[in-house]
Amino acid sequence: MPDESMATSPIKLRSILPELSSALTAFQASKSRFQVVKTINPPSTAAPAPKTLYILDSSFNPPSKAHLTLAKSALHSGSTSAHQGPYRLLLLFSTHNADKAPSAASFPQRLALMAVFAQDLINNLTASNTISGAFHVPTIDIGLTTAPYYTDKSEAINSDDEGKDIYPNEPKHIHILGYDTLTRFFAAKYYPSFSPPLSALNPYFEAGHVLRATLRPTDEYGSVQDQKDFIARLEKGDMEHEGGKKEWAGQIEVIEAGAGVGVSSTKVRHAAKRGDWNEVKSLCTDGVAAAVEEEQIYADDDRGAKMA
Repeated sequence: MPDESMATSPIKLRSILPELSSALTAFQASKSRFQVVKTINPPSTAAPAPKTLYILDSSFNPPSKAHLTLAKSALHSGSTSAHQGPYRLLLLFSTHNADKAPSAASFPQRLALMAVFAQDLINNLTASNTISGAFHVPTIDIGLTTAPYYTDKSEAINSDDEGKDIYPNEPKHIHILGYDTLTRFFAAKYYPSFSPPLSALNPYFEAGHVLRATLRPTDEYGSVQDQKDFIARLEKGDMEHEGGKKEWAGQIEVIEAGAGVGVSSTKVRHAAKRGDWNEVKSLCTDGVAAAVEEEQIYADDDRGAKMA
């Protein structure tokens, strides 16, 4: 597992693509359910075993300023909340997505973009600290998993040899997600082998893990209040018939979205397809925007549907 400390040196996608492509092939040939394929540290900073692991799980197709905003918000809250440090951030990519087929950027390209994004995030946090000192600048891991569901992902991280080696203290997991993912987390249809279905979530909540849900108004999911009402249903016991427990609501952190969270990766891909690099730069971090342009990653991506 390569370890890099380079908060001022940009990562070139082409230079790390062979390394990450090989790591992906090895992971897919193994029986592992979780593996860290790259770790990026802040400059001159060791990587202590974390007690709180923030997990940003996405298709990263590509990483955008929405991912940046979500990560920064979570890391800022870590310094002011009851979550115990040291903190670490895991950018997690599932090779077995429950709802989507692979499309657009290849899996190795996405891993490389995740590494570029991680460096951009460290640089951004470091720069922010020179102004406000408000952010913890963490070690960032780039991880792969075969698990399709959050409950399985957390279990794999804690029980597979790779996870136990990197995170030996079984840290609290805080999954950073949007409201749409939160509704899927509590959708009974994903747990057909359990009776009642939401009893599948017992190990996740019993381990003390947390969901950090960012809410923003959308045409599909309604107002922020509509979204809060969904969580209130759990707290009132309306999901008990499906196995959902009232006390789980206490392990859901609700955050209203700030600027940037609404950035769509689909919008980035379409802008890249058009060659509108000014828009790409407005939607992505500097390193990611440069990599997408230099490598022409989405030049052949001409589908309008939402892609994995």
